Amino acid sequence: MKGGFLKISGIINIRHVPRTGWVLRGVPPAVAETISDHIFLVTLVSLKISEDLMESGFKVDVAKTLVMSLVHDLPEAVTGDIVRYVKEKEPSYFKMVEEKSLESLGMEKYIDLYREFEERKSLESIIVKLSDYLATIIEGRRLIALGYSDVREIVENMENLVKNILESLNNLELKNVVEKTVMNMLKN
Repeated sequence: MKGGFLKISGIINIRHVPRTGWVLRGVPPAVAETISDHIFLVTLVSLKISEDLMESGFKVDVAKTLVMSLVHDLPEAVTGDIVRYVKEKEPSYFKMVEEKSLESLGMEKYIDLYREFEERKSLESIIVKLSDYLATIIEGRRLIALGYSDVREIVENMENLVKNILESLNNLELKNVVEKTVMNMLKN
């Protein structure tokens, strides 16, 4: 592996880094989910969507989906959780920084998978991106229930992004399966 070995000691930092959006909206760091909490939930949501699609006859590479879920926010072990607004100002710069972060963690073999996630080049990457947004909605609703109502804006933004992904799905059967899974998750 180019660049050395997997740097677990650097990766585990994500266990202690709260997600910035929650903290900026008044959620104490001790209450806010960490990056690793988020990655775990994204992975579970990705698994559920993948299973539902496979049960409906779609071919999903579950291993690829789960690895992509685990890797999607690992650069934040180096960069911290940079808010979406800032990343959107200089997307090519932050893409380069995130890829360098993966290299510094000994995860360079996953850079192509990370790019695929960012560019939504496959069904698996769409599943993970959708799961990323859904996990944020689920956590935001939990925080609202705890009384942190200032996070509503994040939840509403994520709900709009989920709608955009669903609207972009060209295959009607695929869209129906994913939409049903999404609605069932958000019901609970």
